[in-house]
Amino acid sequence: MQTNGNRHHSEALADTNAAWAEHVNGLVHQSTMDVLHAVADELTKLMAGVNEDFNKSIDVCDAKIKAAIATCERTSAEMRSNVPAMIDEAVAKYVAQAMVSIRLPADGAPGPAGPPGKMEIVKDHVEGRVYYERDLVVAGDGALYQAECDTAAPPPHTDWHCITRAGRDGQDALNFRIEGTHNPDAKYRRLSIVMLNGSSFVARRDGPGPCPGDGWQLFTSVGKRGQQGPKGERGPAGPLAIAPRIASTEIDANYNLLILYTDNSSDTIPLRPAFEQFQMEIGG
Repeated sequence: MQTNGNRHHSEALADTNAAWAEHVNGLVHQSTMDVLHAVADELTKLMAGVNEDFNKSIDVCDAKIKAAIATCERTSAEMRSNVPAMIDEAVAKYVAQAMVSIRLPADGAPGPAGPPGKMEIVKDHVEGRVYYERDLVVAGDGALYQAECDTAAPPPHTDWHCITRAGRDGQDALNFRIEGTHNPDAKYRRLSIVMLNGSSFVARRDGPGPCPGDGWQLFTSVGKRGQQGPKGERGPAGPLAIAPRIASTEIDANYNLLILYTDNSSDTIPLRPAFEQFQMEIGG
């Protein structure tokens, strides 16, 4: 009985040990898993920090690379812009050096005098005559031609060069026409010149109408009366003259004073200019 009890006790102890060992193993496994999870979390955080720092380093490097590229591009552009000026300067220096070595031309000695020049004589063209190069002729159309080769063809022709053509006849040109003192009843044409009150007027058109007026242009204006000159020396006494007496006087339609003397002689004195001068002075 004791043997059976021992056996049962041993089995119970073995079961207890097995259960405890399983429990201990479970605790160890759980602890191990917790440690592994904790380590994994820390590694994840560490890797995230490393990646963040790496990305920041990459961004900084990228910015530096871009800045360096921009600097290179600016430097390259400046160099390209300076190249033409450098080339021009180098070419200018080369040309200047080459010009120094070039001998400038100098005037040579005067050549011998040539034969005296002779101008071709202009002649009237004659039908059927042979003319030679450079001959000058006046053709029937009045134009001046010069032969470009030896030819018997009459101008105008391809053998002849026309130098000047004949002018056309002009029309009669109008000119000033002096008509004397203005007469209101007379007919005047363009450029007629008349006297009126000491002034002269020129007609602007045919049938200019009353003068002065729109149809007339003042040509010359009457001048003012000048100052009286100094008194001259008294002349020597003349022979005694027996003057005829005035027999009669008359003023005709043209304002001429007719004087008839006792010896049948007569004088005519035009009074119209005096009347016109008087009217002008009083402003009539």
